[in-house]
Amino acid sequence: MNPVDTFGRISAAFSAAAALLALGVATAGAGCGAPGGGAPVSQTLSRSPAAQAELHRILTRFASGARAERIALEPELVAFRERYPGDDLIRVADAHLAWIALEQGDVRRAEALSAEIEARGRGATEDIARVLRGAALRRAGKPKPAFGVLRPLVSKVIDSYVRSLLNEEVTSAAMEAGAWTQALELMGVWLREAGDDERAAVRAQIGALLRKVPIEHLVSALRAGQAAGEVVEPEVDLRSLVAERLAIVARERRDVALAKELLDRAGPLLGRQGDAVFEIAAGAGTARVEPPTVGLLLSTRTPESRRRSVEVAAGVAHGLGLLRPGSDARLVSRDVGGEGGVEEALSSLTAEGAAVLIAGSSREQATAAAKFARTNEIPVLLVHPPEPAALDGAFVFVVGEEPARGIEVLAAALAERGATPVALVGGGDGDQQGAGAAAAQPGAAAARPRAAAAPPAEGGVALALPCDGTFDPRALRPLGIRGLILAGDAPCAEQAIRAAPRSVTIALGFEAATSPPPGSLVAAAGPFPFAAAAAGAPRPPAAGAPDAPPPGASGAATALGAWLATHPAPPSFWAALGRDAGVLAWAGVQRLPKTGTEDPAEVKARRLAAASSLSSARAELWTTSATGFGGKRVLPREVGYREIGKAR
Repeated sequence: MNPVDTFGRISAAFSAAAALLALGVATAGAGCGAPGGGAPVSQTLSRSPAAQAELHRILTRFASGARAERIALEPELVAFRERYPGDDLIRVADAHLAWIALEQGDVRRAEALSAEIEARGRGATEDIARVLRGAALRRAGKPKPAFGVLRPLVSKVIDSYVRSLLNEEVTSAAMEAGAWTQALELMGVWLREAGDDERAAVRAQIGALLRKVPIEHLVSALRAGQAAGEVVEPEVDLRSLVAERLAIVARERRDVALAKELLDRAGPLLGRQGDAVFEIAAGAGTARVEPPTVGLLLSTRTPESRRRSVEVAAGVAHGLGLLRPGSDARLVSRDVGGEGGVEEALSSLTAEGAAVLIAGSSREQATAAAKFARTNEIPVLLVHPPEPAALDGAFVFVVGEEPARGIEVLAAALAERGATPVALVGGGDGDQQGAGAAAAQPGAAAARPRAAAAPPAEGGVALALPCDGTFDPRALRPLGIRGLILAGDAPCAEQAIRAAPRSVTIALGFEAATSPPPGSLVAAAGPFPFAAAAAGAPRPPAAGAPDAPPPGASGAATALGAWLATHPAPPSFWAALGRDAGVLAWAGVQRLPKTGTEDPAEVKARRLAAASSLSSARAELWTTSATGFGGKRVLPREVGYREIGKAR
């Protein structure tokens, strides 16, 4: 039986009396007092009834005493050792002297004493020494080794006061090691094995620890508990404490999805918080607008979507001015990585009062968000274009751009310079970087020409290489590659730049957020990228073209300075898109009434007003020289390139 089961059966209780109260009752030769091979202290024998009686009196006070009272017993234990130097009970006294050293904060002495006792001890005395050694390791800042020492002893220690120390220390070690699942399991054991007189204190300790556990692990524990189907007394059921913690989180975040799940899985355990959680859950279908609130949909399902989401979020916060003193903007966010998907996450954002939503770090998510916008008549700014059929409706606004457009422009520019054939490193949408290409090893299939995920209109791509391994320039030789388009992220681009032959012309796509080398080309849209100072002729748009700079624009230098005041590096493409979405979203919400409402007619009117403001908003943007949508639903943008001047 595995007793470490957070929501499972209560582990078999040990019926042996406390060892301290039975030092004189043991029988000679006994060797296993508890399941798993442990033996209670009571089985350590003495040739002297006087020694047994004296140590019994000392340890009875030790077991029931507080920290200061235990420390005060040190002189008596030392005196006992001096009176009975050859007695077998000496190792029991030494174990408790090690405990006192631990209470005094002398972890080195506690660890040394406990290791010595382990070497010459057996049974329960050895178990106590192991508990103390593990506790000393944890308190010395070594939680993983401590967990390794303590975990095998769980539910195998008979003496209740030793078991209390073990459960507290092994749970703390798991927490400090970041072993969240094991920590939650051990909290369940600790709570079940606590005595009636200490259970309230243990519940308080566990409640404090639960505040440090990531929310997703608490939700998983709640689901596992419901799946177990066990009926356990609330006082010894960890689910009640987990549900209490999650209820607080749901209320603080006004998290509709979490509130609904709490009601479904742990309604009877919510107690006094049940009504508040119910009100939040009911908000899933309630139209609501709070001033001036913008909702942001994130995705952490894959490394690619996680990177994009982090960058977009930084840009949105900058565009809303959240890092500037006195900002009136309010940003609420949700992660689409849970079970509910895009629709449920967006519903949660609208329940929090968002009047404008920002979403769509991938085509799939953007398409789902566009559908939500049409169904719920709420404006949504998409940082990635959706499927073409999803563009209909007065509430769908596309801020983003297909990264493949930059690849097409760069391939054409390389062809103009005679830098062909061209190889593509990385690329594709989402996690499909280098789709269809194997690892680039010389002479292997990876070096054979492969079609790119999105072939450029001009120039073509003779070879597509992935970013999931070390870039090997020898893969370029068989085809005589002269142009290299870096379509992956910054680490992908950086390793390719370091390894690429000097004879190859390098071109950086939108995703490659790294410093371009001299003589390279970079995909450009409006002021972006800020790090790529143009040299030579960057092919500026003609006056009156969609990307013509607006009159009075402050320029890229001023915009970059404002960003660098709060960020260590220039914005990536996704951060720049997020910034533009934030600026436009603020234009949509800033003039709405300053009071919240749940009146359906008023909510509808405010969302429509926000959409109208978005359509006509004018601002200096980072990924286009256009000043806004110009009454349309797709942000005008001319994608070009810039050439980086050669070093002199």
